[in-house]
Amino acid sequence: MKPVNGEELEYSSAGSMSRRTMLKTLAIAAQLAFLSPVAAFAQPSVRETDFLALSKALTGHGSMNPIVGKRLYAALIASDSTFADRAARLTGLMQAGQTPQQLLARASGAGLRETVQAIVAGWYTGTVTHGNQSQLIAYDDALMYSTVSDGLTVPTYCSNGPLWWSKAPPAAGVVTPAEAAKARLAPAPAPVTNKQA
Repeated sequence: MKPVNGEELEYSSAGSMSRRTMLKTLAIAAQLAFLSPVAAFAQPSVRETDFLALSKALTGHGSMNPIVGKRLYAALIASDSTFADRAARLTGLMQAGQTPQQLLARASGAGLRETVQAIVAGWYTGTVTHGNQSQLIAYDDALMYSTVSDGLTVPTYCSNGPLWWSKAPPAAGVVTPAEAAKARLAPAPAPVTNKQA
């Protein structure tokens, strides 16, 4: 009897494997066949984690979708076999408290400006383009929509029902020049007096 997973196999008197041992063996096989790939898929690789940190440093956004990051990283690698190495070099240029502009300047000095542009363009447009081929990575999660989300919705998503664009846009908290001139020319309200007849 050979041990399987630290336990000896149980055989019946006829020499065949018992049902209990068979089920244990099948359970172990299922874990090896199915659970390991799922766990590997759920856990981002070190390079993917670095890519998300790099993306945050390049865009200045503190919160980014890790699923979009994983897809974007995979698409960038698929479109350019040298991308992973260049992204790793970029990660090495990051410093604590560094602004996106400072990181871009260091990347430009190291000959990595195009890599920075590919990453930022991927996050903002939600696409990766190689030659005349583009791959859609994200649509409504593209960062270009988040910058105007206070007044505009993602195209094709209906904001407030039919003809929503005909309504006044949300208030921006800014007084227009016409409103300011009108307020200056308006007569002051008459003082309220308390006269009794």
